[in-house]
Amino acid sequence: MNSCPPEIHAQIFSLACTDDGFTGRSLSHVSRYVRQASAPFQWQSLVISGARKTKKFAELLDELSSRNPDPCDHISTLFPRPITHLFVSNRMPEDARERRYNEMGATRDMAERRKIALAFDEEADSWAAAIRRIFSYAAGTVRTLTMMCYDIHVSPNGRLFFSDLKRYFFPMLEELTIRGGFDTRLRDYDGASHHDDDDDDAARVEASAPTLPSLRRLHLISPISFDLFLLRLRPLAPGISHVRLSELLPFDYDMTRQLYSELAARALVPPRLPGLRDCMWSAEPVARPVDWVAFLPQETVLAQLVLQPSQLPREPDRMCGCCTGYYRVDDMTRLLKEMAREAFSDQYVFLPAGKRRGLGYAFEEGMADWRSRAIGGKGCWKERGEVDIDFVQEPEEHDQAVWSAPLRSSKSILRNWTMS
Repeated sequence: MNSCPPEIHAQIFSLACTDDGFTGRSLSHVSRYVRQASAPFQWQSLVISGARKTKKFAELLDELSSRNPDPCDHISTLFPRPITHLFVSNRMPEDARERRYNEMGATRDMAERRKIALAFDEEADSWAAAIRRIFSYAAGTVRTLTMMCYDIHVSPNGRLFFSDLKRYFFPMLEELTIRGGFDTRLRDYDGASHHDDDDDDAARVEASAPTLPSLRRLHLISPISFDLFLLRLRPLAPGISHVRLSELLPFDYDMTRQLYSELAARALVPPRLPGLRDCMWSAEPVARPVDWVAFLPQETVLAQLVLQPSQLPREPDRMCGCCTGYYRVDDMTRLLKEMAREAFSDQYVFLPAGKRRGLGYAFEEGMADWRSRAIGGKGCWKERGEVDIDFVQEPEEHDQAVWSAPLRSSKSILRNWTMS
């Protein structure tokens, strides 16, 4: 150990600290020298899950930033420790699911319901405050960021706002994955005026300066307002080349029809899909002229679009297929699959639905993809030739009520589609 130059030690520590942060914490307890030499790499790759742990880490950042530098303490001179790959969640892995509406629906006592709602709001509020503190620290160095959030989006106090992506400058962020967490209308927290008019909203975001200039890969997972997010993020991240939308829900069907039109306008898919004739609940989709503000990246920039529908709700029984969303998810899945079958380019990739109803793209899946990308793997980015589009995954049941509560606002900034 003593004969090995510090530069070699630095390389070893850099390669070792690619897990969830456990190796970095262990190295800090080996010896004073190892603690000092490994300090720049201890937070290189971090997993922070659970509201309590997130809050504790934010408090640690406050403690370190307020510590008076001691000339005898060489560790303090190495602060800050850069964070390169960051995975955050407001829930622990074993508890990573939507719980708020299920727990509130389990009792008829209104006082108890209010108590449950308040507890979830307080959890969301503390997590959002802590994550903003972490953003302020890590924004300058983070390259891969995954956020797996549960119930946050329905909390009136603790949700994140779109201004959180504009408030911090992420010069090195290359890959961003988000599940939930944000205000469903993607409003700004700074009190700016908000309008429902599409043109006003589009004009307002065009004035925003890029805060994610290096972002190339964006993965959004329901529950999140896909169309709003893509539209508002475009001026902040003009270089996005890879987009994946996972767990498309019933009220995303109109958006997928517009995506179809945008892809057809770029000659990536045909304008008509005869294979869908007479086999859909709704009218056969036909590509329309794109007279709305396109939310896909520019044609010269887009390299890959990956779309994955959610699992079909249970087949209509006591409730009709309209109420359960069965018809719309079924039609959407058929449309996305036929687009892939007839596509002229490998830029469009269709992924069959995942295993679980209600959970969909789950915590462990997000964690595995984040780990893969952190070490240079493919992660969630499947190639067209790797996917069997006709594969039907039998759903794994889950104790979560499926389609029983609104996951996010169904209101869209995009025009209503005229079925024909």
